[in-house]
Amino acid sequence: MVTVVKSEWHQVEKRYGIEIDADTLSEIYPDLDEDEIQAKLNGLESGDEDIDEVINDAWENDVDLDWDYLNDDDWWTDRKGGYDITYSVEDWEVREDYVSPVTHKCTKCKWEGSKFDTDWIWPEDDETGEREAKKVCPMCESDTELTEIGVQEEQKELERKTNALSHLKDDGENDEVEEDDAATQAELEKALEELKREFDKLSATSDVVPMKCTECDWIGDWTETANNDDEEDVCPRCAAPVEEIERANE
Repeated sequence: MVTVVKSEWHQVEKRYGIEIDADTLSEIYPDLDEDEIQAKLNGLESGDEDIDEVINDAWENDVDLDWDYLNDDDWWTDRKGGYDITYSVEDWEVREDYVSPVTHKCTKCKWEGSKFDTDWIWPEDDETGEREAKKVCPMCESDTELTEIGVQEEQKELERKTNALSHLKDDGENDEVEEDDAATQAELEKALEELKREFDKLSATSDVVPMKCTECDWIGDWTETANNDDEEDVCPRCAAPVEEIERANE
């Protein structure tokens, strides 16, 4: 006997709502006076102002927008029947009273919890001008790291996604790829390569070495350090040398 898992790969529209008033706009645009704020609000109501631009300006100016989850998800691929299905031989169980495993822990305080309990922050732009969201401790907003269970869970998830993408990639190579599907095929191949790199990185975390900066208060591990021109590990914040915590305490 074998146990088989059927995976449906959907795209879902998750909907959130927010009320933007003059006070919110004043936080986003502190240099505007009351008349300019009211004009911008009127423009949003009439459609003359671009709401996407306002949301992006809030992000750029570090204004937190408190979105309410509308609990109105649209599984439109399910509704239209346009989703992929893959099958894999693996163990499974029906989780009626599921409790999320403790997959993350704080690098500074004693907090531990699941990936759903972490908070998200968007640090300053990196050298490429991009912002990459990262999970942080909900108690002190310090960096988090995977627990031993977390590494195992991430590896399982990456293996599942890698196998599924490989399956989809093989199907695409066996079928005639039409012009409209060429972009999708390229995206799948790119996603597969990214997953492989992420899996290799996670596989190496079983030998993670905790490290600290010799200049600032940064604490992390070698997977989070940056490299200088001499390919030496340095602090990702201030580029100062780093050292192993155990060695620093000796």
